[in-house]
Amino acid sequence: MNLKNSAKLGQQLWTALSACPPLSDHSPQRDRLWLVAREDICTRGSTCVTPLGSSAQVVVTADHATDELIAAMTWLLAHEQRARTMLPLELFVALRGVATRGASGSARAVQSDLLHGMTGVPAGRPIRWWNLDAMGAA
Repeated sequence: MNLKNSAKLGQQLWTALSACPPLSDHSPQRDRLWLVAREDICTRGSTCVTPLGSSAQVVVTADHATDELIAAMTWLLAHEQRARTMLPLELFVALRGVATRGASGSARAVQSDLLHGMTGVPAGRPIRWWNLDAMGAA
């Protein structure tokens, strides 16, 4: 994604956020913000992302767009005052980063799927999966 496109998407997000009353209040403007965030923040194709705190990239696809949207909007609700003072490009970068690289973002979801829910695996350590049925183990 190029800077010009990112700036345009950031402007759309900023405009949608600016039109909202406090995000804790249900409103048509807040619903519109969710739709804009889904269109502007979420992955549509396939891209490589390195989760924060990791050294390994994972492939993120549109299958994880819901994870991205929830992560971005959760951050936005928690950091509303700060987000409202950001420039449009800053807002886009923050939301896209949280959506893809953050603890609840798509890259962590992909990483968790790849590890079948295992945690605490040191970076670079290989993991081998064995088919117990093929080994004759009971």
